[in-house]
Amino acid sequence: MSPQPPPYLQAARAFRHFFGELRDAYLERETLFTQIELALLGREHVLVVGPPGTAKSAIASAVLGRIIDERTGQPSLFSKQLAESTVQADLIGPVDFKVLTETGRTEYLTDEGMLGSEHAFLDEVFDGRDMLLRSILNVLYERELKHGRRVTAGRTECVIMTSNRYLSEVLARSPELLLAFADRLSFICFVPKSFARRESRAAMLQRFSAGARPDLRAQLTLQQLDLLQDAVTKVKVPSHVLEGVELLADALERALAAQVSKLPDYVPTKYFSQRSAVKALWALKAAVVRDQLYRRPDRPLEATVEDLDSLRWFFLLGGPPAAETEALLKAVVDPRERAQLEIVRLEQRAFDESLAKVRQELGGGVEREAQALGAQEEVTAAEALGRNWQPALVSNTAKALLAKLVPGPRHAQNRAPLLVAARALVAALEQRLARGMAGQGEGRGGLALLSSFRDALELCRTLPELRANFAPLCEATARFLEGALEMIALSAESVDFEDGLKLEGLVGLADNLEEELSQTTELAGQLAEGAPAALERLRVAEVAVRRRVVSALRRRAAQAFQGSTGRSRKEPLEALSADSRRLTQLEHSLAVLDPSQAGLKQELLLPLGLAYARDVLGTTPFERIEQYGRAVQSVAENLRREGLSAELVLAECRDLIETRLREHARLLTREVASPPPQATAVLNGDAYVFYRGEFSSRAPDGELAALLGLDGQLTVTRGGASSGFLSENVRAAVAQAELSFVHSRVKYLRSWLTQLLTSLPAPDSISEKAEAERTVDRLVRSRFPMLALKEGELVRLRGVLSLLGSMPGDLGESARRLEGQLRGIDEDFGRFSRQVLERRSAS
Repeated sequence: MSPQPPPYLQAARAFRHFFGELRDAYLERETLFTQIELALLGREHVLVVGPPGTAKSAIASAVLGRIIDERTGQPSLFSKQLAESTVQADLIGPVDFKVLTETGRTEYLTDEGMLGSEHAFLDEVFDGRDMLLRSILNVLYERELKHGRRVTAGRTECVIMTSNRYLSEVLARSPELLLAFADRLSFICFVPKSFARRESRAAMLQRFSAGARPDLRAQLTLQQLDLLQDAVTKVKVPSHVLEGVELLADALERALAAQVSKLPDYVPTKYFSQRSAVKALWALKAAVVRDQLYRRPDRPLEATVEDLDSLRWFFLLGGPPAAETEALLKAVVDPRERAQLEIVRLEQRAFDESLAKVRQELGGGVEREAQALGAQEEVTAAEALGRNWQPALVSNTAKALLAKLVPGPRHAQNRAPLLVAARALVAALEQRLARGMAGQGEGRGGLALLSSFRDALELCRTLPELRANFAPLCEATARFLEGALEMIALSAESVDFEDGLKLEGLVGLADNLEEELSQTTELAGQLAEGAPAALERLRVAEVAVRRRVVSALRRRAAQAFQGSTGRSRKEPLEALSADSRRLTQLEHSLAVLDPSQAGLKQELLLPLGLAYARDVLGTTPFERIEQYGRAVQSVAENLRREGLSAELVLAECRDLIETRLREHARLLTREVASPPPQATAVLNGDAYVFYRGEFSSRAPDGELAALLGLDGQLTVTRGGASSGFLSENVRAAVAQAELSFVHSRVKYLRSWLTQLLTSLPAPDSISEKAEAERTVDRLVRSRFPMLALKEGELVRLRGVLSLLGSMPGDLGESARRLEGQLRGIDEDFGRFSRQVLERRSAS
């Protein structure tokens, strides 16, 4: 008994037998079967279009329905005919109502849809709605379903879709939909209505006249197909063949685009994109395995230039071979059929011409790539840098070499000259690092030098051939950076000896040093892999250097600022604003260098802020404390806007503020004459005029309230101290002045009311209504009721006395006694007026 062949050979034999039986049953469908074979091997999808009655559905069912699972003996197949009423759940599975009712989320039972099977057959695919087809295309391409936060992976490997429509009909209906199919499906095939050879039709008619059906007994298992698919993943594609794929795709795209300009109704079958380029690579791998299965079983699994011809089944609309296409065009009647066959012929010719050009170009691929890489120019430039290190040129050379060497030239022989240039650049870096700070008068070198080190080190780290040099270079770079950091600190400390340096110059210097220190930090981080021990040493050194730089610049800024402010002739606020802007820029730059050393602006601007505050608070005229409070508020706002502590400045101005307020209180306490009103003035209203003219216009009512409000505003300058900002002496002086004015008015009102009531008849002596009317009239003409009732003078005075009564000591006691006198005036007037009005009503 002969031994069984290995599983792979068994799978290859089963594959050939399976499709050979299909080719015998379905004549003149060679291209379609080839594309289906490639789709199965490469786990891709196929779209088959053509008029009805061309066995599209029968072939799809015959292929996918007979690939069975060895474990179950059944195919893993999902089949569905699409219609206008088809919805997403019909294809991907029903909604999981348990999840929907419990959580409100929409999820699908994908095991019951096409994602739950390895193969799917979608018949009349273009009868579905466009939105449904777009969503299904994405699911087929990604092999997964995204529903909410959940992603469900599918088992689908190959889907065959069929349609009775011509591509021209699909194009007329929705160009974007056809473009989406062309981009996501690897294979598209057109099945013509007629046979190209008479014998094919005769064989079909003879078979059916005898009542014979296709006798399809061969089977292929999923497990056998898995073995062949694994072989596809093992196919190697050399660099020159990869170049051929790229050249072919570019040439074919140009050729087909040229046909579009000639034939406005033509749309290329394949959409050329990055996605299609990747799919073309896998189609090529599948073609290599297919060639091994059918033609050359001993060939290695490595693509060659000859295999590029198989990409016609990927890039083009599949159809009859050239000779059969010509025969069909001679007999075709349907214009849609003719248009489709002409597209097949056009694309086949364009592919043949493009492939011929690519094969010619690939013959000189090594030389052409070498010329494009310019390795000799890179070697010359790198060797010159060893003699004269030019940072900008180093960076450009390092980046250019890195781009050319990673992932690398297609042709291995072109890598060696580039490595020569890379080694020369590394040697130049070693020489430059060895010179340290003494290199060609460059000093610490600045940003460009640090950038050149970083780029050259990255080249050395990335290339495997130079990795041995990386660690020593990192150690040398760390030593260089230690010297560079010291040079940065010394450059900042040297500004003490530069005359005429302004704040603006210090801002620019601080920004430059920060950028240089940041570059140093970035370069130090690059050394972690090659010299990890140096990292902590460099970090400590950098922190110390930053402190030294900021200390030196602060010291020089104070000197420059003091020199400039002494010569300023601007107004205090104008000078404060101008200097604040300059110091804001400098402080920001210093804070970036070292956030721990803040406060420069506050330190230098404080004298100017004090001068401005003293100028305003010492000279602003005011008649009421409320006016002075607004001046204080304005000063505080201006100080804060310029970045100064208003609390600190106002605290320094406390004695000045109290002096101004005490002087104000002294002026308020001047003697106020309070002569009793004359007898005639009591009744004719002159007493009212005197009261309003002599008392109200000069009365300091509300001054104590304004003072307390100002004190509350300023209390924050003392850290919210409970004792307040202003002293008790100031409060007492203002309160005493206000109390004196109130006392004069209460005394006057008592004298006025007493004489008024004496001049009028007593209420109980009034017996006639006319007499009552005359009494009320005389009372009104005295204008005392208007003052007391309509203008509310008595109520207002009670409010003033209530606040004064809260003062401690004799002053508060005096205010409370005076409040009692005012209450007596109110009661006497109220009682008299009430009785008179009652008499008038009763008469």
